Amino acid sequence: MPSELEQRILNERAQLLALDSTLDDKRTPYMKRQLRFAGHMLDDATTGLSHAARANPSNAAMWRDFAQMNIQIAAQLREKVRAAVDKYGGPEHITEIDG
Repeated sequence: MPSELEQRILNERAQLLALDSTLDDKRTPYMKRQLRFAGHMLDDATTGLSHAARANPSNAAMWRDFAQMNIQIAAQLREKVRAAVDKYGGPEHITEIDG
């Protein structure tokens, strides 16, 4: 059974993938790059949890904080992309300037 942080990573990754699947590589490349970066932040969070599992108690807390920070940044990036998509009426109405 995943820990609370592992579950948050799984949930956030699912939301990222769902939002990413609504965007178009040619029309919204910047937004898709932001979501890809958020995915990398989740990868870092997973790595942090792996380090926490092997670390002594004081270092484990540091690694869990690191994971939480990365999850939070990923969620903020996703929310910013979601807000932009919602502001303009959905992904079918968005074309980035260089897209």
